[in-house]
Amino acid sequence: MSGFLTHLLVSLADQAGTWFVGVVLALLGIFSGRLVETAKFALNRADLRTKYYEQLAVDLSDFVFVIDRMTNVYYGANWAGEDSKTAIAAAYDESMSKICRYEYVYLSWLQHYWNKKMTETFVFMMEKVRAIDAELIRLNGIADPENHQDQLKAEFRALQAAARLLLISATR
Repeated sequence: MSGFLTHLLVSLADQAGTWFVGVVLALLGIFSGRLVETAKFALNRADLRTKYYEQLAVDLSDFVFVIDRMTNVYYGANWAGEDSKTAIAAAYDESMSKICRYEYVYLSWLQHYWNKKMTETFVFMMEKVRAIDAELIRLNGIADPENHQDQLKAEFRALQAAARLLLISATR
C-alpha cells in the first residue's frame, strides 16, 4: 500500500504545477471582466481628472487676467480710451459670469476627483472672486474711482495668491 501511496504523491507533485496554472487561468477567466472594468474605470477617472483640472485652470486664469486688465488698464492707465474700457468691462462681465455660473460644477469636480483640502481652497478662492466683484461694484459707484484703487489692488493680490494656491495644490 505504501508503494501506491508513494506513487500517488509523486504523481500529484508532478501535476501540481499544471493544476495550479489551470486554476489560476480559470480564476482569471472568471474575474477578467471585473479586472478590465476596474482598469478602464481608473483610466477614465484619470482622463476626466486631467480634463476638469485643465478647464478649471483655463477659466480661472482667464478671470485673473481680466482682473489684471481691470486693475492696470481700466482703472490704472490714463491712456485707455472708452473703447478699451468697454472691451475690458465686457471681458470682465463674461469671465465673472462664467466663473460664477460654473462655480458648483467646479465644486462638484473638486469633491469628486480631488480631496477636501482642494475643495476648501476653491471655496476660499471663490470668496476672493466675490470680493473683487464687490470692490468693482463699489468703484463704479464712486465719481473719481482712479484715486480709490488701493482696495482693488489688495483684493487682486489676494485673488492671485488664492488661485495660485488652488492650482498648485492640485498638482501635488
